[in-house]
This record gives sequence, structure tokens and C-alpha cells, in this order.
Amino acid sequence: MFVQFAKSHPTTFSVQWDNAMPRNYGVRRCYNPAMSVRSELLAVTEQVATLVEIPKVRQVFLPEPSIDATKDAEFGLVELEGGATGLFYAWLGDSQRGMGDRFKTEEFVGADALRVARYLAREDDMFRSIGLATVNAISQHVFNLADFEPGEAPDSMAGITLNSDDKLGMIGNFPPLVRQARSQDIPVTVVERKSHMQTRTPGLTITLDPRSLAPCNKIICTAATLINDSIDEMLPYCTHADVVAVIGPSASFFPEPLFTRGVEIVAGTHVRDASLAISEQQLGRGLRSVSSRYVLSRDSYPGALALCNLMN
Repeated sequence: MFVQFAKSHPTTFSVQWDNAMPRNYGVRRCYNPAMSVRSELLAVTEQVATLVEIPKVRQVFLPEPSIDATKDAEFGLVELEGGATGLFYAWLGDSQRGMGDRFKTEEFVGADALRVARYLAREDDMFRSIGLATVNAISQHVFNLADFEPGEAPDSMAGITLNSDDKLGMIGNFPPLVRQARSQDIPVTVVERKSHMQTRTPGLTITLDPRSLAPCNKIICTAATLINDSIDEMLPYCTHADVVAVIGPSASFFPEPLFTRGVEIVAGTHVRDASLAISEQQLGRGLRSVSSRYVLSRDSYPGALALCNLMN
């Protein structure tokens, strides 16, 4: 995939696609991109906005989460007029604490969604959280307009099959997936940012050192790495793997920036009813009843430009 970028404003990016780009996005893995993942994602979103009308923001939900390993994770939410909804992972800890005090959600109502999406360029987890959720909402809006239906995720592993000789790596801790892999006697290495989580037991290593991913042939990465700005740091440690997947509700965006870097799978979440999603979370019931997980693969995803062309 050959993409040319032009930066016209500190937080405004434009991108021009080559219409002849192969669907497999060219070189298998490339780690000398001209832009960061966040910047390239904004560039794609900016270009889409020149081709498709983007609705205004309808509502924003900023939870003040209480992190509890016994319950479902919590997610902030941005809904656009028309219902397209994007999420962000809200359990990063102190860097997201107090978002409801810092931002007045009523001030987002009727806002230009592209302007809010540009928060993703900021050097602050709170701003990036809202920006990523808005980019996700814009992506879902385009998917909806194009009648594009990604494949349903067959399981929480995004369809990744584990074999007896596999070694699973994770960037970010996914306790249910760790349990699933360990139930099959698959060794798991988890790279985390929280030092208190470090541990080493038979079959499970939780470490701060991404070099520990070297033996892993299948790697799952949390999309929260776009919020804490570690995605560009982490992906180079995955170049050897047979399969790399970025998953989670925060990964509901145009996947081009990840596919160009060799990620094979991007698995996100479609929210059917934003207001109900807010109510369910406030009741502690999570998103399961109001959303569905989907999978985009590098080999079959048509590309944002192709989706926009379907509407013209």
C-alpha cells in the first residue's frame, strides 16, 4: 500500500489513496511509517469527511469507573446524530480519572464530530479517549451508510485458533482469554504497563518487557494502546508473529493504519442503541446485550475509500 500524506494543520491531516492498491496492503510488515498510527487514522478520517457528510455529535457518555476484576469493563461513548456510536476503554486508571469533571458532556451536543475526533492527536489520555470514540463513531457511520456488514466475531479471540504448539502473546491483559488459553495448556506471555501486575507462574508470564513476546507466534493487542499512545512502541515487537490481532470495543475504526503495519485482524464492536448502552453500564450489566462484536481481516476488508465510493 502506497499512501501519500499532507499535513495542513497541527491536528488536521489529509491523505490520498492510490486506487490501484492491492487488497493485501502491500509489504507484510513495515515499521518505518511517515506517521504514527494515531496520525494516520486521523488522516483517513479527514479524507473520508471530504467524501461523506459526517453528522453532528448527539451525546457523549463519560463514566467515572470503579475498576473491579469481577465485573465487565466500562466504556465511554460518543453517539452521532443518526445513531452511529463509538466507544473507548475507560479502565486505564489515573490518566482517565475525573473526565466528567474536566469535560461537560452537554457542551459536546451538536458539536462538529470531526473537530472532536481531532482530540485523538492530543498528548493526553482523556482527550485521546474522546477522540478515539469519535473516530470510531465516524467509522461506524460510514459502515452503516455503505451497508457494510463486517463478519461476526465467532468468539472473544476474534476467530484466532490456538493449536497445541502455539505460544500466545498479549499486549494488555485479557483475563478471560488468558484463562481460555491456559485451559488448553497454551503458554501465555502478557505485556502490561502496571508494575504491580508482574508475575511468573507455570504457563503464564506478566511482564513490563515487550521483548518477552519474542517466542510468541500469535499476538493479541488491546486497542487501548491507541489511548495510552503505546501502539507504535509495541507493534515492532510483533513483527515475527504469524498472526497479530488488535481487538476490543476501542478498535471500531477504519483499520488501514494497522493493516499497513502488518496486523492481520482488527476486531471491534457495533453498538445497537447508545442510550441503552449507557443505561446498561450504569446498572453494571456491561455492553453484551446491546452490542455485537465483529472482525475485519486484512485480506477481505475493502478499504474506506471503496466504501465511500459505494455511496457515490
